[in-house]
Amino acid sequence: MEHEEGSTLEFVWITIVAAVIAGLAASMAYYGFAKGFNPVCNATPISIEDIEAGRFEPGVEEIAPGIYRVNIVARQFSFEPSEIVLVDPKRVEFRVVSMDVIHGFQIPGTSVNSMVLPGYIGVFVWEPPEGIEGEFLILCNEYCGLGHDYMRAVVKISSSSSLLEG
Repeated sequence: MEHEEGSTLEFVWITIVAAVIAGLAASMAYYGFAKGFNPVCNATPISIEDIEAGRFEPGVEEIAPGIYRVNIVARQFSFEPSEIVLVDPKRVEFRVVSMDVIHGFQIPGTSVNSMVLPGYIGVFVWEPPEGIEGEFLILCNEYCGLGHDYMRAVVKISSSSSLLEG
């Protein structure tokens, strides 16, 4: 009699665990496919030779008012460009490549945080809060060698009104 009771209780717990796992999988599928909530980073292959040949130029381009495309080359132990100036940004598309090893690309205090793999252009989008101003540090958050702690850049954000005042 005890044996049957234990088997029944075991079956109940197995059913509960299976239901929880199925529920989690269903919610991930729903949000990933139906709602389109996916990671904001995409990667496109690129060869180091193409980068060296100038087919990926580092720099900042304003595509439309407040819409920027920022190409960044990461190498031990620097980002190029090391200073990015944006005026009233609404949307910033970062395109980052690594020339040598795995690097990180993070702007602390924001949603910008990605790994940068050699041989790929990491593309991710940041929509800064309206009215944001100041200097924001870009850090490499993947250990990339002895000079890792020197690998940084800065994003300077200003409003068009502050440019008129200054």
